[in-house]
Amino acid sequence: MDSFRLRLLVTGVLGLLACAGLAGLASGLVATGLLRPPLPYRPLTVALVVILGGFSLVEVPLMVFTLRRLAMECSGNEGAVLGLHALYVCFAGVYGAPVPLLTGNLTWGLILSALAMPRLIASLLFVRGPRP
Repeated sequence: MDSFRLRLLVTGVLGLLACAGLAGLASGLVATGLLRPPLPYRPLTVALVVILGGFSLVEVPLMVFTLRRLAMECSGNEGAVLGLHALYVCFAGVYGAPVPLLTGNLTWGLILSALAMPRLIASLLFVRGPRP
């Protein structure tokens, strides 16, 4: 594993940890009763999961393409690629957090947050560093 791919893995793991923090915070607020979900309706839960899950999945090929292009253009973009990669992996938590906060459904919120793993795997498979 070359140094770029190792740094990509490290920033991805940092993004996963941030995503887990967001998911844990949202779930914890609801589970402990500190926050009472304002819209605990099943149809709204389904709509939120479909919309947010759709955005999360559609974003994967777009971001992988963007990260790949940025990384291949020049080595000066490496810092931007790594920072964007951490944010991209973490953003699955941003899609997952509203579900428990609004509807109280912890399961679907955690499933949406778990989409951070396919994001990390896709970027590790397809993003390469700059060519020498």
